[in-house]
Amino acid sequence: MKKQPMEQAREATRHILGEAGIVLAPAHEIKMMDFGKGDFRNLGLAVIIRVSEVEYASKWLVLFPGQTCPNHYHEKINETFFIMKGAVTMWANGEQTQMKAGDQITMKPGTWHKFTSRDGAVIEEVTNRQYPDDSIFEDRSIERYSIVEDEKPSA
Repeated sequence: MKKQPMEQAREATRHILGEAGIVLAPAHEIKMMDFGKGDFRNLGLAVIIRVSEVEYASKWLVLFPGQTCPNHYHEKINETFFIMKGAVTMWANGEQTQMKAGDQITMKPGTWHKFTSRDGAVIEEVTNRQYPDDSIFEDRSIERYSIVEDEKPSA
């Protein structure tokens, strides 16, 4: 993902969170994820790690309108998603569920899941501890984190 669009997406994420009544502390980093596909508008999300302890973790996830988090599962992580703002279509092992603010769903380890939002959404994700490389994507070419590309003027 190019640096300037990434920074613009971070500012838009702060705005969306603010509309949901969420104010970020200066220490909170916004990670922009395009899963290595370079199509952030359609395949991606913003992730803010609120806390990551040995026993538990909490993140805010921001989906922009039309974005999808791709199909994946975790071998060790148990996740509960709380819809904070907006509407989300969630798939768990192929079963589709329509969710709105106030709804929650839990994904046990080994559950294939993906989610999308037509109009954008804010989700809180609460998990047991985080394990590096515990996201197994259906599309094996997906990269978990975005790589920032420097924008250089054309020669």
